[in-house]
Amino acid sequence: MGSLWLKNLLGMELTEEQYGNIPHPRVELFIHVAYRAVQGTSFLGAFVVAPLVTLGKGPRNLQALSARCRSYAVYGALPGLVLGPCMYFGRMRDQPEEGYFDRCYRLRHNKNQVRVDRFSIGGAAAGTLLCTVSRYRPIEGLIFGMLGGVITGAVLNSTLFSA
Repeated sequence: MGSLWLKNLLGMELTEEQYGNIPHPRVELFIHVAYRAVQGTSFLGAFVVAPLVTLGKGPRNLQALSARCRSYAVYGALPGLVLGPCMYFGRMRDQPEEGYFDRCYRLRHNKNQVRVDRFSIGGAAAGTLLCTVSRYRPIEGLIFGMLGGVITGAVLNSTLFSA
């Protein structure tokens, strides 16, 4: 990951040669898979487990649900930190170097994936900054900003940028 990865993330045009310049494909793919795992487990914690727990035990009100969603989203990221590397090493265990390169190349070329990454990282940064001046913890802002960015990117991909 380097300046070309960042340029692609920021939406700058790259030549075909620049797309193919991937100096550390293993690291880039590892970070991608780990980040996706954290996003997935945080989403499950906030929007699946927290409502189910709130329904199962009281109090059953919006204040309790809100607190549980924030807490379960943050603690939901922890399994993703373990699951991501397991998924990476399990899937890529016997792959040649070309397999890593090919996967990174295809990820860089996938404009929808890059758009979701862009919104996710931007949302995480914005959420962290906003929560430093509010009553919520910055880690909660980071997680919910990240999740909001993923949802925003996915919605935009399926509406404005679908074709």
